[in-house]
Amino acid sequence: MAVPDADADAAVPPRRAALHTGHRNRWWAALAAVVAVGLGVRLAHVLVVLADVPPGLDAVWYSLQGGSLREGTGYVVPTTLFTGELVPTAGFPPAYPVYQALWQTAFGAGPDSVRLSGLVTAAATIVLTALVARRTIGSRPALLAAAVVALDPALVAVDGSGMSETLSVPLCTAVVLLSCRALSLGLTPWRGIALGAVAGAAALTRQDLLGLLPLLVLPVGLVARSPAAARRATATALALVAATAVVLPWVLRNEREVGSATISTLSPASVLAGSNCDPTYEGESLGSWEFSCVAAAQLPGEPEAVEADHLEAAARRHVEANLDRLPLVVPARVARVWSLWDPRDQIPREVEEARSRRWQQLAWLVNPVILLGGAWGLVRTVRHRPRTTFPLLVPPLLVSATAVISYGNPRFAAIAHPMLAVGLAATAAGLLSAWRRRTGRDPLRWPSPSGAG
Repeated sequence: MAVPDADADAAVPPRRAALHTGHRNRWWAALAAVVAVGLGVRLAHVLVVLADVPPGLDAVWYSLQGGSLREGTGYVVPTTLFTGELVPTAGFPPAYPVYQALWQTAFGAGPDSVRLSGLVTAAATIVLTALVARRTIGSRPALLAAAVVALDPALVAVDGSGMSETLSVPLCTAVVLLSCRALSLGLTPWRGIALGAVAGAAALTRQDLLGLLPLLVLPVGLVARSPAAARRATATALALVAATAVVLPWVLRNEREVGSATISTLSPASVLAGSNCDPTYEGESLGSWEFSCVAAAQLPGEPEAVEADHLEAAARRHVEANLDRLPLVVPARVARVWSLWDPRDQIPREVEEARSRRWQQLAWLVNPVILLGGAWGLVRTVRHRPRTTFPLLVPPLLVSATAVISYGNPRFAAIAHPMLAVGLAATAAGLLSAWRRRTGRDPLRWPSPSGAG
């Protein structure tokens, strides 16, 4: 039986309400068990699988930045912490370093501690995925979706990476959940504010997640259920105001401190420069990223904003001079981001980001199952009820769009894995339903979608 929405409990007889409460309690107990398993897997991954794997350069940057914030020296170029002349930076978005600062304050700044900070965000991702699935495909399939997230090797690697995806995955999943609730229950002003604020926080983990505003927040405002169009418009405006309120202080700080009104400077600029150069437009690095291209375009000694502009200009010039190569480059980028490229080439690139080679090999065996089964289930779910379930498609679409613009890296697909888990659970539910119709046997009751979550 599906867990009903809490708002409906008052409308059912007391005995039936008690039955609903019993089912809800058992559902939450089962979800807690799934979360415990997921955390156990991640704990073992950090302490055993990654025991001899040193942190990657980006992970070290985030860890040092978190330590700088913790010590009160501010958001500065981490290398200047050792020179005595602190230099402000906007190289990477701030949300994950802030999270690291809070974590390090409570649990220390050692390599294992930094990696274990992913336990909290992993638990949040598992729970949020279950709530998204419970609202869109039913309560029992939701537990399967949560189990997929708990055991997904790609997400386990992300949660132990000490990188920004650790935080961007649960925030993106939360945006989808808030969107689905607004579509089914109505976009009230408070729901609009919550949706916009979380979307803004997600953008402060990875700049490409600004795409959640035009791809998800605005469409939800257009089609959400509401007593009046004026109220829906007000709620949508409040969502945009909330997102702006979260992001704008950081942008203004960057304009003041580094001379660039942006969420980040060197991170997107180096992505563009490293993915738009001769090595990444042909040969083994087709569709990928090369540090040598960034190094060749750098301006040592120049202000950060000037260097970022120079990197972006170099990338733009290369694209304009090689438009004829894009029909090959773009599909390669998309294939790489979805783990459909040659693993003999891609896995070593992933290992450079503080991943275990054997673990990434396992992920490459599992990823196609999650991708194909998840995509099939998502399409069928959205086709059945497009108005209330289309948010499920936004993270996968955003992943592909990001790869087209930048380059293909499987860790960029992490924000889509919870939705693919929902789709995979929907596929399994559909297969079981078909088997039940053919055989007349019902070993497991899969409920129809409900409004709970």
